[in-house]
Amino acid sequence: MRVKVTGLRTATKRLADGKMAYYAYAYQGGPLIAKGIGHDKESARADLEAALARTDILGRLSAARDVQDIRPAPSIAYIEGLVRGFLKSPEFEKLKARTQSDYRHYLEDFRTEFGDWRTALFEDPRTAQDLADWRDSAPGSRTGDLRISIVSRLFSWARSRGITTARPTDALERIYSADRSERIWTDAELKTLLSHCQPTLGWAVRLAVNTGLRQGDLIALPWSATTDISIRWRTSKRGKDAIIPITPPLRELLAGIPKRSPVILTSSTGRAWTSDGLRSSFTRARADAGIEGLTWHDFRGTAVTQLAKTRLTTRDIARIIGWSETRVEQIMTRYVSADALAQDMLKRMAGERHLQTGCKPDEIAND
Repeated sequence: MRVKVTGLRTATKRLADGKMAYYAYAYQGGPLIAKGIGHDKESARADLEAALARTDILGRLSAARDVQDIRPAPSIAYIEGLVRGFLKSPEFEKLKARTQSDYRHYLEDFRTEFGDWRTALFEDPRTAQDLADWRDSAPGSRTGDLRISIVSRLFSWARSRGITTARPTDALERIYSADRSERIWTDAELKTLLSHCQPTLGWAVRLAVNTGLRQGDLIALPWSATTDISIRWRTSKRGKDAIIPITPPLRELLAGIPKRSPVILTSSTGRAWTSDGLRSSFTRARADAGIEGLTWHDFRGTAVTQLAKTRLTTRDIARIIGWSETRVEQIMTRYVSADALAQDMLKRMAGERHLQTGCKPDEIAND
């Protein structure tokens, strides 16, 4: 029988014979209550859970908590204290709100797994195996890599403070790779998605496709950033001004969004979207539409294909999206019809000749 006990602090360790040990402590810095041994992490955890079901173990846990005193904040000599120290540091405070949220999430995972470990233990290169096991237990290789990336930042901060010389993540290679820049939503996929969106979410999706702005910029974009001919907004990631021309589709979209807040996009409550709220609403709509393999971020590549059908140059599009001209050209070459591009170039050439000769484009085409 398995027993779920809250408040325990756990730690794992690979033993000399190759087996895995799973330890449970009454609380952070408290006495060892039970341990499990197994051939791998899962079997060790199962053995630990079986031990925790024993009456004598539960009695030991109760006694330990009865005498638990109010303890000072955990020392940076332990991972628990190291994580807390970083989260209170000026370096952490300088991070953007979304980045801070991600860091807290993954560092909480790290603290839960290794909180009782001494920081000095990570100066031993053999702990790379423990970190690899923790990374690989994540739900997906990308999440695993994010775990390691943020722990690497934690130890970089610790080294800069002279707390440790440990570099435990240096030996771990990335296991996730993907080129999201070359994924776009087709017109059919967008139509299907929008058919499963509430109006407020549909406005957000269409604004993303027509501007190429990142999600964080979209939900903060105010009406005051718009004029009759453009949207001008200082982007949060690069801190540069994006100047987006008001195309006919964008003009029609903005005209259809009610002005009920200083910001353009609002949720069904009439308030500005939160990042989590917009993300969860989009995820549900995408699932309802039966669409897989595409993300919100892919609206940026989609915006490139939409802007490529206008008379904007590659340089203009690169400036709007915040990508290099080479990256924009790759998107255009792969996803925008060669005939469509050629036709657009011919129209522009005809327009230029019209300005020079005074002839109408149709007359030039038939010349």
